[in-house]
Amino acid sequence: MRFAPKPFVFAAALFLAALASIPARAQNARPPADYDPSFNYDCDRACLNGFVDDFLAALVAHDPSRLPLGREVKYTENGQVLHLGDGFWGTASALPVYKIYADDPQAGQVMFMGVLQENGAPVIFCVRLKVELRQITEIEAMISRKEPGSLARPENLVQPNPVFAETVPPAQRRSRENMIAIANSYFNAIEKGHASFVPFDSNCNRIESGVQTTNNPQLATQPDSVLGLGCTDQIKTRNFQPDTLIRDRRFSVVDEERGLVFVLGFFDHDATLRSYTLADGRTVKQTRTAPWTWEIAEMFKIQDEKIMRVEALVNPAPYGMKAGW
Repeated sequence: MRFAPKPFVFAAALFLAALASIPARAQNARPPADYDPSFNYDCDRACLNGFVDDFLAALVAHDPSRLPLGREVKYTENGQVLHLGDGFWGTASALPVYKIYADDPQAGQVMFMGVLQENGAPVIFCVRLKVELRQITEIEAMISRKEPGSLARPENLVQPNPVFAETVPPAQRRSRENMIAIANSYFNAIEKGHASFVPFDSNCNRIESGVQTTNNPQLATQPDSVLGLGCTDQIKTRNFQPDTLIRDRRFSVVDEERGLVFVLGFFDHDATLRSYTLADGRTVKQTRTAPWTWEIAEMFKIQDEKIMRVEALVNPAPYGMKAGW
């Protein structure tokens, strides 16, 4: 004889099914006003990604009040300190499909890079969130728009390379400090065209604002262009001598589990070097006549002590510009 289950069994099953279906971001409850020993103040990878998703939803809804914000939350956009709700908060018009996350629970920081829409036009968007005690205390946004003087080609960013979401096997991981040192070697080699050693993977590629700037012979139309070369060979040419100073390097997010390092900073060019000699003896003349700066958000995928991929957002900026932090 079969017995019908008791009503409370059905209720329990329904409750557990509903709990399992709650997205991670919905569990990012606002912290209590005073310390509550029963409240979990920790924020792991799922929690940090949930804050990003909540932030993006609030951004497109033009409503920062949806977010659990710290008392003195600070917001910058392309290096400018703005009131929260100003700038891109008024023009963001669609959630992203192209999405890359990098999480640093140890530092309480998360970075996101993706393609959103601004009044219907695609833009490349990067944001850094600082989360403390389950509240957002810092928001640093960069938007790269397809406009005169910009490199941005958001239409090229359709599907993120899956390598960014892949977990690095424990034996192939490196410590935070070693990952920072590897990423820093890239900037040291580029600065003034030093051409010093960088541990690139043989299949390394770089994407800048949606444009592939390595192994891209279609863009290498000038005799002195390096865009058709790989990561290692580009460095060896000493083509980057006009990059006078790579400053204010902030290694903001180090995701050891996925081998990601997210760096914010500036490339200065003082325009005093009017010509320079490449490693093969050719002379290149500088065509730009005035100093200029690139604001960058650059992400490195590092595995087995090698840089496998570089993906960056690059914005033209006033010469000598500061980050606002």
